Amino acid sequence: MKKRYIVLIVLGALIALLITAIKVAPSIARNYIEGHAQELIGRDIKVADISFSLTSFTLSIDSLMVYEQDGKTPFVGFDAFRINLDPTRLLAKEINVSEIYLRGLYAQVIQNGDQFNFTDILQKLAAADTSAQDSAAQDSTAIEAVPAQDSVVAQGDSAKTDTLNISNSVSQALHGLNLAIDNITIEKSNIIYKDQKVGSKFKLVDFSLLIPAIYFSNKDTDIGLTLKFADGGDLDVKLLFNMETSNFNVIVGLHNFSLAVANPYLKDFLTYKDFGGMLDVDLDVAGNVNAPIASDVKGTVSLSDIVLTETSGKTISLNKINVGVAKANINDMDIKVDSVVVDGVNAHFDMFKKGNNFATLLKSNSNATFESDSASAAVDMTDSITVADAPVDTSAAAQAAAKAAAKEEAKEEAKKEAKEPAKPLKFVLNKLLVKNTNFTANDMTLKKPFSFTVSNITVTGNNINFNTPCAVNVGANFPDGGSLSVKYKGALSDMSTMDAYVSVKNLALKHFTPYSHHFTGYPISAGTLAFASDNKINKYDLDSKNTIDIYNINVGDKDPNTDPEFTVPMKIGLYILKDKDDKIQFDIPVKGNLQDPEFSYGKIIWKTVMNLLIKVAVSPLKLVGNLANSGAGALGINTGKNDEVLIDPMNVSFESEQFEKAGKMVQAVTADPKLKMVFVQSFNMKKTVDAFRTRKLKTEYYKAKNNKTALNELDEREIIAIDDKDSLFTAYAKEHSKDLNRSALEKEIFAMADKRNQEMLKVLQQQKGVTKKNLQVITAPRKDLVNYRGKPAYKVQLDVQ
Repeated sequence: MKKRYIVLIVLGALIALLITAIKVAPSIARNYIEGHAQELIGRDIKVADISFSLTSFTLSIDSLMVYEQDGKTPFVGFDAFRINLDPTRLLAKEINVSEIYLRGLYAQVIQNGDQFNFTDILQKLAAADTSAQDSAAQDSTAIEAVPAQDSVVAQGDSAKTDTLNISNSVSQALHGLNLAIDNITIEKSNIIYKDQKVGSKFKLVDFSLLIPAIYFSNKDTDIGLTLKFADGGDLDVKLLFNMETSNFNVIVGLHNFSLAVANPYLKDFLTYKDFGGMLDVDLDVAGNVNAPIASDVKGTVSLSDIVLTETSGKTISLNKINVGVAKANINDMDIKVDSVVVDGVNAHFDMFKKGNNFATLLKSNSNATFESDSASAAVDMTDSITVADAPVDTSAAAQAAAKAAAKEEAKEEAKKEAKEPAKPLKFVLNKLLVKNTNFTANDMTLKKPFSFTVSNITVTGNNINFNTPCAVNVGANFPDGGSLSVKYKGALSDMSTMDAYVSVKNLALKHFTPYSHHFTGYPISAGTLAFASDNKINKYDLDSKNTIDIYNINVGDKDPNTDPEFTVPMKIGLYILKDKDDKIQFDIPVKGNLQDPEFSYGKIIWKTVMNLLIKVAVSPLKLVGNLANSGAGALGINTGKNDEVLIDPMNVSFESEQFEKAGKMVQAVTADPKLKMVFVQSFNMKKTVDAFRTRKLKTEYYKAKNNKTALNELDEREIIAIDDKDSLFTAYAKEHSKDLNRSALEKEIFAMADKRNQEMLKVLQQQKGVTKKNLQVITAPRKDLVNYRGKPAYKVQLDVQ
């Protein structure tokens, strides 16, 4: 009996001691953690309470917080943690964790370049691990060489069977024991990520994770994760994972995610004022973790309410784009897209003398920045591999064996790739639809700004394949009832062969007045254009038939205050080109190879039109019956070019030949009441002033020499015959030339020019059909006379009343 009591007393004492230890141990652990935190991780740690329940085998920790290096700012922590074990399951060779619960997890991750707010912790732990490894290496030098070779062989074998089987790995690690984990719950958590370099911040609120059970057998583990983004949006993830087969199925639902969070990153590559929008993703991904690239992906991705505000304040916006994916398998190169629907794009292209709005949007140094960052990241990654993954065994034999194994493996991979040809891309888009889209072109490089909006752009296509021909249709509306239609047929895999038909109808030409004014000086007041182009391309060889049809085009008066790019008499040119129905129609065939750098489709059409107008500019009279040429030929005299009448700037009267030629020219306007003719008197001002000074000096010299005050026609001939080098005249001119003022001479010259105009107009108006409306005789402006380089003459211009 006495021995029994002693045994009971000892056993009771041990139990009491165990209970006491269990009660006291958590407090000791808490004090140890708080007291040695700086030594362990270099940070302060505060723990409110640690407790262990012997009855339920539950470990609980209340309010743990790890602080930043300043000892005040929270880094990571939680409100409550508990883990529950079932020791009775050990009898069945199973480690059973019946509950893992975490509430109020808080973590703040701050990044600045390649540094994080926990980098110091990692460095401290790495230093401790390095010291331990060095100590272990010194104790194992005697048996280093043979295991190293074995490890190389083992690495080679493992590389051949590099697959993941968590079930077997866990079983081996636990030496045959089973592991069961149930009821993993994380709730009411907040995670903050800040990137100080770019100024971004992500805040995940109400983070929750629920795993009813983790199965290490051939049964799917069900994992559910939900969270919300502080800036807008919520994420819902459901994962099924089989640890024995490594198969998985993940369903991701991201809704109303605010794209504004991307602003700090986008501003490294773009120059703009603001960006925003929403992202919605619903994806279903099924595959195996050992071959993730062979996973099957299906679902939808949507962008909505996208608005990019440029620095100018203008916006590029998108109402919604929705992409429905039926199947996407990168390993099989098999992509089937149900639909791509783009709704409500509003964009613009602004051209300036020093670039355009897209050049402003794209930073010129974006590529350099990207390459610099990539290079920096590559260096950092190399450094991290060198520190973390450097092998302990550095013997020459081990290195040589490793290199040989790697080389052999590379050869095998190369042989395998050579035997297996690249898989062809199988791409199908069942439905393509672009609708409610508008695009505005603005050209600020002209003298008067140009703005033109193409509205209600639609793009439709069905069964769009990569390898077989498919059809895509484009439609759009122009202002004032115009329309555009494009019909394309071809295979996406072979862009060298296709058919394309383009039709433009009822395009109001008045909207292109800024271009007409800039290049010709004339504003377009009316007219419509129709354009049809049938293009067939075979191996880049283009055979194009084009028809241009312009109806009732009219231009206003030429702007006298502009200096156009081309001197084209638009009114008379259009008058000549129009037929009896007020139409201008011509066909322009275009042939050539699109790969020829000298070939330009647009240039050919533009050159054809311009050449026709330039012919009008060069000699309008030739195109109106060749009247001037016939008149000069009938007279048998040389009067210069066909559209001019030569004159003597110092003579106010005309020869009969000059009147005769001018009269022949006027017949052009008398034959057609719509035409108007302008005789523009032109001469070089400097040469004329110098010649007029000499003429006046000769006149005064002749009067003084012959004691005359009045002169007749014979005297005028005598004056003209005086030699410029005559010694007496030269002496007279030297003495009296200073008396002649240049401004006074110019005034007299203009007075004589006005008298010639009046004389010419008086004679020509006597012809039948000539009126003040269809005939003008004027002198060119002084600025034009200063720069004039031709012979003194009346230049004839034809125009339309």
